Amino acid sequence: VTCVGQVIGVVVADSEPAARRGAKAVKVDYEELPAVISIEDAIVAGSFYEQYGNSLATGDLEAGFAAADHALEGTIRLGGQEHFYLEPNGCIVLPTEDDEYTLISSTQAPNKHQMYVANTLGVPMHKLVCKTKRIGGGFGGKETRSIFMHCAAAVPAYHLRRPVKAILDRDEDMQMTGTRHPFQATYKVGFTKEGRVTALDMHLYSNAGNSWDLSSAVMDRALMHADCVYKFPAQRVTGHLCRTNIASNTAFRGFGGPQGLIAAELVMERVSRHLGASSLDVRQRHLYREGDVTHFGMVMEGCQVVPCWEGALVAAGGWEQRRAAADAFNTEHRWRKRGLAITPTKFGIAFTKLTYNQGGALVHVYTDGTVSNAQRQQQQQQQ
Repeated sequence: VTCVGQVIGVVVADSEPAARRGAKAVKVDYEELPAVISIEDAIVAGSFYEQYGNSLATGDLEAGFAAADHALEGTIRLGGQEHFYLEPNGCIVLPTEDDEYTLISSTQAPNKHQMYVANTLGVPMHKLVCKTKRIGGGFGGKETRSIFMHCAAAVPAYHLRRPVKAILDRDEDMQMTGTRHPFQATYKVGFTKEGRVTALDMHLYSNAGNSWDLSSAVMDRALMHADCVYKFPAQRVTGHLCRTNIASNTAFRGFGGPQGLIAAELVMERVSRHLGASSLDVRQRHLYREGDVTHFGMVMEGCQVVPCWEGALVAAGGWEQRRAAADAFNTEHRWRKRGLAITPTKFGIAFTKLTYNQGGALVHVYTDGTVSNAQRQQQQQQQ
């Protein structure tokens, strides 16, 4: 047992109260072992998924830091968030004829449920039909982390040849299914007295939890968003997946992108504050332009970063005047303060695994003129 909430057995009954009484009657003896809970714990203990070691780099870091007038180092910590979908995870396994099964689940990934339940039962995938009528909210939390309970329900359905339903209570769901990955970023940034970044070296650590799950894909996306919309002449960003004793963390809206973006933004904010310069000006001079190449090798073609930025400033309606008004208000008021900010962002669409970037549809036109349309498509999170 590597975390609280890990499934170690299944109790089946004719009613939920009876099943819960049966589960409470089970006594488990545990040997307490040292636990690794946080990213800091994992770094101290050297507890990582060592098979992951992805890093992205561009430019000459050594030359970049040599050209800098200033250098700053720091640590950024970002917590996780619970998905808190409207309905908790639930599933039904219905044995049918000829050793076939119908699976009904509130999952975002019916194909994965079909695959893992088939593997658990030792039956071919064509014997299983997995359906999702309504998800009840997901946000990434019902992509992979609902599979374990579907497999758990399938085992007694297989042996008893009776339908089995499993629905988690909210507290059980929150204990067992993970959250957005907490992140920690450590960085060293070099920059000139004019506020031009010459080098940025960053390490990203995520709290993956007690299993691999989707943590590598989440970290990959964080690495590719660690530039936000800024061109740095020299940049290196390295990812580390922390192996900890909490429920495995998983997909969440943005899928690693927000963690990388926030790290880049906070670095830019610290550079501007260190120099006492306008954060708007510091950001603006680093924006990607046509023909620039990102730290992951993408050439910016048809680049819209600067037009979007300039359009936002126009839409803000007199940025400088509003900034001056906020500063004046803050000078005159000790306890009440006003702020004004403009922050660029990006969202890298598609998957790093290129075979996922596809879709398909099956259209039936019936003799009465009605149409049935079945679609299957891969998309990055829920657009």
